[in-house]
Amino acid sequence: MKKGFLLSVLGIVLLFSCTDRDDNVNMVNIRIQNSTAQFFNEVRLAQRDTVYENIAAGDFSEYIEFETAFQSSALTILTDSTSFNYFPSEVPSDSLPIGFYTYEITLDEENQIGLTFRIDD
Repeated sequence: MKKGFLLSVLGIVLLFSCTDRDDNVNMVNIRIQNSTAQFFNEVRLAQRDTVYENIAAGDFSEYIEFETAFQSSALTILTDSTSFNYFPSEVPSDSLPIGFYTYEITLDEENQIGLTFRIDD
């Protein structure tokens, strides 16, 4: 009887102690995906002068929290051998809602930066 009660209590405690990454989110969270063959020493978002560092080719950065953020942002990317700049063609005016997002950075044959915005699950 005591074992059953203790197991029930333990089960309930475990059930309520499990949290998801979005359970305690109260800001916009953005990470960078490096979809190029280059190692990014630094990716600097013009917004709030935020810096993401050391993103290997094919990898993701950690999320950084923002009070306000947009679907697109001006970027400066530094690699070992060069730097790239990206300026969005349209400047969004509405901030993103609270959640998790990714800016995927690509590089075409002419060394032009592409930025794709994604909503993360």
